[in-house]
Amino acid sequence: MRHSLFGFSLLSIILGTTPDGVMACEGDCIIGIANAFLTNYTVTVHTVLSHIANDIIAEVLPNRQYNSPPLSILQPIYSAYKQQAYTHLETDIFPSYFHGKCAKPDPEHPDAPPVDPPGCPNPDCPVVCGTPGSLVHFYPKLRYIAFNSTRKVLKGCTERGEEEVKRNVQREIDAGGGAQRRSSGWVGLYHSKSSRGAKYRRTVDHAMEVVERLLGEMPSRLKIVCGGTDSATNGLPDCSWEAAMKEYILSFP
Repeated sequence: MRHSLFGFSLLSIILGTTPDGVMACEGDCIIGIANAFLTNYTVTVHTVLSHIANDIIAEVLPNRQYNSPPLSILQPIYSAYKQQAYTHLETDIFPSYFHGKCAKPDPEHPDAPPVDPPGCPNPDCPVVCGTPGSLVHFYPKLRYIAFNSTRKVLKGCTERGEEEVKRNVQREIDAGGGAQRRSSGWVGLYHSKSSRGAKYRRTVDHAMEVVERLLGEMPSRLKIVCGGTDSATNGLPDCSWEAAMKEYILSFP
């Protein structure tokens, strides 16, 4: 599913808030661009997590009572992602890749001050530097920076939040959401206490294996939702938002 319409509507709202007099992407420009990617990717991450939560329920919690949405099982991961993603996005874009001035020395006049190449600072600057025109020219790279930053943060949040997710799943099993309810399964009249305990342990062990497997799929599922990365320049078609993002980037002087 493409999220470009969401990105376009978001960016069109932000367009009216651009500051004047900024000659490079700094200050509000940096914050605005990082936030635009964050807002769009938050929708994408929500989609990925929702799919995984639904798969966990289908495999190990078929009797779950819906007092809370499926995503609540993965809330530790989602909350951590929303808290951490902005800082990583901003740093990975600025200054890790885009930074500095575009001006270059003129080889024919080496003693003269550096000059901006054609298209710099805007609208299409073929030099990697810290201006809107450079971000537009190298947008295929920018798109992958935002994706890789998001994937890195999501993977880290998943690894750190796995044990809490497992506890959430075990609580759901204890509440009767597992494959067999307590009332009709392991507390049945013909089951001994030891056999009930062994069956419960097998149920929990299986559930934990499923959780580990599905959480391990998080990075690959993000790539799938984004449309794949087969092309170095045109990959991630569903996490590009290219037209709207370029328009927004160039709204900064």
